[in-house]
Amino acid sequence: MKSKNKKQKLQAGVSLLEVLVTVLIVTGGLVVVMSSFIGIQKSSRYVEHMETANSLLRLEMESLRSLPYASIDSESGSYGSSWNDQHDFRQERDVTDLGNVKRVKIKVYFDNDRHYAEATTIIAKL
Repeated sequence: MKSKNKKQKLQAGVSLLEVLVTVLIVTGGLVVVMSSFIGIQKSSRYVEHMETANSLLRLEMESLRSLPYASIDSESGSYGSSWNDQHDFRQERDVTDLGNVKRVKIKVYFDNDRHYAEATTIIAKL
């Protein structure tokens, strides 16, 4: 009879240690899941900014077509002044004169110059 009572006492409930271990495991899992959400949000914001930078880059490349050959020079913009509706971006144009052709490299910076989109083209004097 006594051995039956001992088994019942051992199986009667959950110890405090088991509860603490379970809470730690669940908390650790939640921390991992939440940190992945933060990483996904940062990645999504970066992709959104890169898409905008690429659109602005294409816009700048198209605007080169309307400029006379002689007026295509290097220039550097500042945040808020390069585009009226895009204050978080700035552009920089680097022009290398190679005689009858100019190599034009345009960079569109964002995130305080930590990231940029870049394109290069060659414009010939006709």
